[in-house]
Amino acid sequence: MKSQILIVTLFLFITFNLSSQEKVLVFTKTNGFTHPSIGAGVTMIRNLGNSNGLWETDDTDNANAFTTSNLAQYSAVIWCNTSGNNLLDASQRQAFEDFIAAGGGFLGIHAATDTYRDGSWTFYNELVGGIVQSGPNHTSNNFNADMTVVNSHPSVDFLGNVGAIWNKSEEYYYWRNNGGQLFDGNIDLLMVESTGSNDYDEARPISWFKEYGGGRSFYTALGHNSSDYTNNPDFIKHIEEGVKYVIGNTLSVGSPEAEIPFQISPNPVSNIIRFSTSDVAKEKSLMIYTINGQLVYKGKIPSDVASTNINVENLSNGLYIGNVVSNGLQSNFKFIKRN
Repeated sequence: MKSQILIVTLFLFITFNLSSQEKVLVFTKTNGFTHPSIGAGVTMIRNLGNSNGLWETDDTDNANAFTTSNLAQYSAVIWCNTSGNNLLDASQRQAFEDFIAAGGGFLGIHAATDTYRDGSWTFYNELVGGIVQSGPNHTSNNFNADMTVVNSHPSVDFLGNVGAIWNKSEEYYYWRNNGGQLFDGNIDLLMVESTGSNDYDEARPISWFKEYGGGRSFYTALGHNSSDYTNNPDFIKHIEEGVKYVIGNTLSVGSPEAEIPFQISPNPVSNIIRFSTSDVAKEKSLMIYTINGQLVYKGKIPSDVASTNINVENLSNGLYIGNVVSNGLQSNFKFIKRN
């Protein structure tokens, strides 16, 4: 009985979207350089959502979308190659801050750090995690360099273990001088090697994530060229897993120092839930409860299994709470069952 009460209590504090799918908003407004790759980025994000069944995609360059009532329908807002300052007015900025505080997700692509430069919106600067320096603010386009994976996260785990190398031609940003900066709360994922002899060419982070202000944030400085969004499987996977993270489909068991990442898809589900994890060293238990705390499923996920299918076709339509336990630690997630 106590465990059932605990599950119901946890449910009451979970913010969720009752739409048939998660929704993301791709924001593309610019007051500076307009990347020709913006359209390809929007198309890629929409196609990814359609193909994996995890999200629907809206896109806009109109700041009027930033109202409390409109943002409430989205799980995340993706700033895709935005640039310049003063993209939002004061009330729109407040609506976005409130969206993040309520558990909303943020994902920034490439020029999202060339947005609100010079610390002109502290909240955004910390949320995105960096400001590009000026004069110069990047290498030449298609500069070929190695990036090193420096932390585990689904957006980079497919490249290999920590220490794996990703060689890519890109317009690599600088953060060090002339108004540039990095937020010290970022958890770095990719570090590019030194790209030249100047002090600002030093090895530096290129992608990071964190929890911030009540929500989740993921940023990658990659994505200058349109071809990345259509013909670069590693980049596409990098963004896909970043979106899953910020909308809450990438979860974890454990402390930040010993996380066990996992994913639940699709959501909503009709017949089969797929449980996936990059950590196959530990056995995990999975329980599913109704919102009233009734246990309707209990099973084990062996330590050597990266993906497990769970049949839920006999469950009634509605909202359920999942509970994952591993090594004495636990995490909860929600999903919608519908035929």
